[in-house]
Amino acid sequence: MRRNFSVFAVLLAGAAGVAGLAPPSAAAAVSSPTVTLVTGDRVTVGTAPDGRDTFEVQPAATKGMARALVHLRLGGRDYEVPGTALPYLGRGLDLSLFDVKALLAGARAPVDTATFGAALAQQFKEDSARGRFGGQGLFAGGVRYALPGAPTRQAVRPRSVMRTVSLDATDIAGKPADTGIAFLYNTDDGDTLAPDENFNYFFGGTAKFSVPDGNYSALGVFWTSDADGNPTELRFSAQPEFAVKGDATVRVDAKRATSKLTWVTPRPALLDDTGFLFRRAAKTGPALLVDFDAGPGVPISVSPTSVPVRTGALQTYPYSRLVSPPGPGTPYEYVLQKASIGVIPQQRYVITAKDVAAVDATYFSEYSSLGLRQRSGMFSFEDVSGRPSHPIQLPRKQTEYVSAAPDLAWFGGFSKYVLPGPFPGWAGGQYEPFHTYRGGSSVTEDWNRFPLHPAGEVALLPLTDGRAYTLPGATRAGDLVRIAITPFSDNQLGHTGLGFYGEQRDTITGHYRFTQDGTTLAEGSPRSVSTVGFDQEVAPGPSTLGLTIDAGRTGPMYRESTATHTEWTWPSRHVEGVTLPPTLYCARGTDGPDRECAVEPLLTLGYAVGGLRPDGSTVSGPQGLDLTVGHLQRSTGSPVTAATVQYSTDGTTWQDATVTARGDGVFHADFAATTETFRGTDVSLRVTAADAAGATIAETITAAYHVYVS
Repeated sequence: MRRNFSVFAVLLAGAAGVAGLAPPSAAAAVSSPTVTLVTGDRVTVGTAPDGRDTFEVQPAATKGMARALVHLRLGGRDYEVPGTALPYLGRGLDLSLFDVKALLAGARAPVDTATFGAALAQQFKEDSARGRFGGQGLFAGGVRYALPGAPTRQAVRPRSVMRTVSLDATDIAGKPADTGIAFLYNTDDGDTLAPDENFNYFFGGTAKFSVPDGNYSALGVFWTSDADGNPTELRFSAQPEFAVKGDATVRVDAKRATSKLTWVTPRPALLDDTGFLFRRAAKTGPALLVDFDAGPGVPISVSPTSVPVRTGALQTYPYSRLVSPPGPGTPYEYVLQKASIGVIPQQRYVITAKDVAAVDATYFSEYSSLGLRQRSGMFSFEDVSGRPSHPIQLPRKQTEYVSAAPDLAWFGGFSKYVLPGPFPGWAGGQYEPFHTYRGGSSVTEDWNRFPLHPAGEVALLPLTDGRAYTLPGATRAGDLVRIAITPFSDNQLGHTGLGFYGEQRDTITGHYRFTQDGTTLAEGSPRSVSTVGFDQEVAPGPSTLGLTIDAGRTGPMYRESTATHTEWTWPSRHVEGVTLPPTLYCARGTDGPDRECAVEPLLTLGYAVGGLRPDGSTVSGPQGLDLTVGHLQRSTGSPVTAATVQYSTDGTTWQDATVTARGDGVFHADFAATTETFRGTDVSLRVTAADAAGATIAETITAAYHVYVS
């Protein structure tokens, strides 16, 4: 799956249709190439530590069928297809145009991608009005658009007896289907049919396939649209399993899709974004995946079944975001998806408090802006995952009711604004790694809560889980030290920032220095990357390693936590015979994730400013700061022994705060930060901490947060 654009890749491949992102644990700070589809949509691709591909799509359109996105996995290859292109596949538009890997290999679309998408949307609108697609306008005279060098389907001599399978269908209006798309899949061996042999279009109520004997699954996808080309209804009609021993006719009428997707929620909610995923796996070979993100408010109906499939596997699920009606009070939303295995159930889902986790979410921003939020869920059977993002007005507090299930892991992120330009990107936000929720639970999540500072990744899944991989901030394998620290991260466990990414109006600076016993071994100035990441060989004997990271970020959207200076020192020695648990990894190996390393005992800091408002400010006068000092996850750190806190309201003069130890690395600092100016003033912080083994951290945060006159 996908979804909409990000400057980073998604792990395990993955407003209303504006943008999307996923946690950096997916790509481990490796930059991701981006390609442009024939329709102008842009796809960012990365590789997960286990070698699986990751996808993010930025639609060129913001509404209509061009905004509706369909992810197809056919013959083990992934295709991103806008809704306006779907009815022209094989009759004017070659499937190769949407083959992301082919585009990455250097193939280029044969048209002007800046204009073709709009022309195709207009053609779709005209053909929808006449009730038949192809043969006119862009496709008059049998014109075929394909990537240069894409092969045309040629007749080949079959190695087995071929049968004609006719998928017969009536459309949503009850007429012989001339719209919609048919899929046929061999459930004995997913490689039986080539990618472009897995689908065909309906003409006069029939889509024909030539296939060998075997067990098959059929799916018809139908839609309607209004006069402006906006989708108005979507139906999935499936025959999940049948045998072919001779010529056969199978019906996938749209009217069979009698079960309308309906969510019954404890609180009133309005449908905002919705889609449906159909996955059919064979006994061997690649699975068929059809994931149709219909967009805002489009009703979806599905054909239910009651007999479980016997060959291969069948998995389906709907996914929707519902929002609270306009009105007073704290806004809320539901983010829901329910998986089914073996059968396609009735699509009426009654949601109770036990089905969801209630998330008390705050999105911090020092300026009012329109940001973006993505929350994406992945079931254990999925090969890829991702969900659309949606606009979110900032700063903001809201309650989020999120589906909870043991095999459902969530990831996502938040951007506090969108970079300007024709292909806007993310800026000033945070990522979160995969994690699960417990049904009936209540949790608190703070996004971008100041002060922001450098941090390493934290795995939120159990360390034995292994569904997703997290790269610790510092590891050592033998005498190779690997560093991965992300500046401008917030204080929610697991969150990491966007690092050194920004826009033309920003001034973003960074520098790091790595030492052994005071001798510099490596240094550099990162640009346009999320993470300070590097590998460095060190001398084998016991020594003291040091890391200094400077990060600065100023611009029209940044006022708080604009610069950090962080120094770490820690004892280190040669590492042998240590293996990380399944959820952590050291590096991407040739045969999968490399886990033969140990996590270095770097100290970590977490800040909680008392009374901080969502705009990053608190009242002038007495201040309370809770400081949590710990170590990188899974490291063998020693007990924390001391911490100091200093503060400044002018960035020059520093004063000591009164610090009280509360045990287990938690300290409380009391001080007074006052201002009499109308605009208030910023409070800068300077913190030090140490453990019993001699590891230290010293961190200065410029303009950490704001105080104002009440």
